[in-house]
Amino acid sequence: MNEQAPERRVAVAGTEAGGSSGLPAALADRSSVTVVTVDAGGPFDELADADALVVVDDPPATDGVEMFRRVRGGDWTLPVVLVSEAVDPERVEAALSAGVTEYLSAWTEARTEELAARIEAHVRIPALDGIAQAERWDAIAGSLAHDAKNPLNVVTGRLELLDVEDTHGEAIERSVGRVESLLSELSTIASLTAPVRNTDPVDLAESARRAWDDIGGSADNLRVETAPTVQADPDSLRLVLERLFENAVVHAGEDATVTVGDTGTGFYVADDGPGIPAEDRQRVFEQGYGTAREGEGYGLFVAERVATAHGWDIVAGESEAGGARFDIGYR
Repeated sequence: MNEQAPERRVAVAGTEAGGSSGLPAALADRSSVTVVTVDAGGPFDELADADALVVVDDPPATDGVEMFRRVRGGDWTLPVVLVSEAVDPERVEAALSAGVTEYLSAWTEARTEELAARIEAHVRIPALDGIAQAERWDAIAGSLAHDAKNPLNVVTGRLELLDVEDTHGEAIERSVGRVESLLSELSTIASLTAPVRNTDPVDLAESARRAWDDIGGSADNLRVETAPTVQADPDSLRLVLERLFENAVVHAGEDATVTVGDTGTGFYVADDGPGIPAEDRQRVFEQGYGTAREGEGYGLFVAERVATAHGWDIVAGESEAGGARFDIGYR
């Protein structure tokens, strides 16, 4: 017995533009889609029950990218698809970089049905953009981490009651600790998959000193040679700095000197440790890549994810002292 697909509500805005007048009708003809029209000027009350928003991107009549940003600013996390008759590659890049779920190319009367089918596919099985994806995975990871810690607590409690040789007991405790660390990293990574929406001017020097203090670094081993203000989410910026600092301490040692400096187009974090072999400088940002027993290989991966969420680039290189250097550049 075939079950009927659940009905989906698609909100459509900007259909007064050019050849888009047939789009709502084509969508309405889909057996599992109900169409709701939305005023591109807001306040978007129709989105409360919608499964997706389709915006005809036809500046200046309807600026789909700007509307997407206003929708996200109102905490609507549903997928947003932009469509346009005249597709400018730079416009597509700007829209997708902003976090738009998908940008579909122009349509003719003959292709309206195809366009409607593509939109329906996004509604039924959405290719989630950064914001929507983050919300989903943050919830999944948070639930998983919470549920997994209960049996780990049982293991730890029972271990204390068992008469186990110190060698075996310590190995079990290390393994439990590693699983707990991985669960914590899972929650962190899940919360960092979305583009950063809200930023503030942040004192980079002050943020660096606080991050260094948070990881337990000695004030004598940190040099701050920068005083710019960075437009960033304060917590995320500190997380980037903490992960870079932790990487320096793990690989260069607790006595290593770490420097934070200004590059004019961003900032850098450098140390005077053994450095990173040239052939590994691309791989150090890979998930799970690590060369130290003390870490799980997620520190630089998280730093790179946060930088990307801000629209920044992060590159590994060599410091003047021969150690590791990470340059964070603003795009």
